[in-house]
Amino acid sequence: MAAASDNLLRHFVIVGGGTAGWMSAAILARVMEHLQCRVTLVESPDIPTVGVGESTIPSMVDLLDFLAIPKSDFIARTQATFKLGIKFVDWLDKGHHYWHPFGSIGNKIDGVAFYQHWLKSRFHGGQNEYTDFSPSIAMAKLNHFVIPDPNQKTALSGSTYAFQLDAGLMANYFAEYSRARNVTHIRSHIGGVNLADNGRIKEVVLHDGSKLEGDFFIDCSGQAALLIEKALGVDFVDWSHFLPVNRAAVVQTTNTSPLPPYTEATAHAHGWRWRIPLQSRTGNGYVYCSDFCDDETALEALARQVKGELVTDPRVLRFRTGKRARHWHQNCLAVGLSSGFLEPLESTGIYLVMRALLNFIELLPDNHLDQVTVDEFNRLMDMEFECIRDFIVLHYCPSRRTDSDFWRRWQELAIPDSLQRKLSLFKANGRLFKNPQDLFADESWYAVLEGMGVRPRAYAPNVDASVFPKVEENLRQRAEVLAAAAQRAPGHEAFIRWLQTGQHRVDGQ
Repeated sequence: MAAASDNLLRHFVIVGGGTAGWMSAAILARVMEHLQCRVTLVESPDIPTVGVGESTIPSMVDLLDFLAIPKSDFIARTQATFKLGIKFVDWLDKGHHYWHPFGSIGNKIDGVAFYQHWLKSRFHGGQNEYTDFSPSIAMAKLNHFVIPDPNQKTALSGSTYAFQLDAGLMANYFAEYSRARNVTHIRSHIGGVNLADNGRIKEVVLHDGSKLEGDFFIDCSGQAALLIEKALGVDFVDWSHFLPVNRAAVVQTTNTSPLPPYTEATAHAHGWRWRIPLQSRTGNGYVYCSDFCDDETALEALARQVKGELVTDPRVLRFRTGKRARHWHQNCLAVGLSSGFLEPLESTGIYLVMRALLNFIELLPDNHLDQVTVDEFNRLMDMEFECIRDFIVLHYCPSRRTDSDFWRRWQELAIPDSLQRKLSLFKANGRLFKNPQDLFADESWYAVLEGMGVRPRAYAPNVDASVFPKVEENLRQRAEVLAAAAQRAPGHEAFIRWLQTGQHRVDGQ
């Protein structure tokens, strides 16, 4: 019987840089640190990266821990601010807004989900919104921020955070991290791809005609999909019938005060607009569907609506919503835009890059590349994409807006069967179908469902086992204590200044 090391994949070749490529390199470099493996990244010298994936979700904090990266250093080097959630404006109706918070919302009462007790309270005239019990949103509303001490239980302990950052600086950070761990960096166009007799990729041909062999290839070439599609012929599954937005006009502006610890997503006639504040500037984008809006109109609309002075020229990005039919095929893994894209809402693009690599590491193959391993990876990633797709569709399909063709179209669009089943179960008694691969926790679903006006016909019957007057008093006290704790937290900008002066750390030091 051969030793495991005899079957080890020795050389991983990443095609493409940017966030996807360098994040992949960083994760591989960390995992392969004590294995006899090489990682090479080939990056075109003159193809710009998209560079607008500037808003993350809390899993980014977990990734930094996995990579043993000091958070204070990462924040300073990427010009990051903190993100406690997303404020959605005008999605249900014009003039209406709601919050999607990070972290917990309340705690179970008598073993029953907090949402169910809140729901009963609302049915009996309670005035508090569901997210009034979110520590993250209590701070976000005040433009306050603090990282609660993990060793102390406080009213704010349930809050979690993500980052709003410069995607280009983040790619540079991961590039430096990777090169320091012996990742080889080659600047060259890919001139071709040669396959072996068994259908696997044998080598990529560089611009100067030289050939780079590898055991395993990671396609981070973006929508060009040089390896997974052009070389291996794996189809793209189009989901534009579920998610029709396909373009984004983007521009950067100077900051205006105050600096909010959240991303703002505002619905507009042909789509929606984001606003992402960084330390040094603000990122802005107008996401729209080209069936209803041309590029010139979108650029003009974005220019009218941004705050601050323009610091870059506006430009238009084009994308397709959907996923690859197989994310892993033969000895090639598609990561980032080559694998799929589900539009910028909820900041899931960077997460899917991270998830693909971590799932791959969990299922790290030997050179036999057993098909059962490949199939399991593709099953897991398909579930990731489908759960996120359904969550994004939920932000649109219940909207009551009929003021434009874009929003009227949502009254007619079919929604995925998986989302329809979830909504049907929820509308009965407020219960959610739990999928272990769902990125978003129940609290996230509850927040968006309530924010978009989707409320169950009744609460779960087991809530009546609790003494209702005591529960009502519990809710009242929670809301008061949480509001007071958020008021005492420092301002978001003050907290960032403390980080810069070394008066506070985010690394447990």
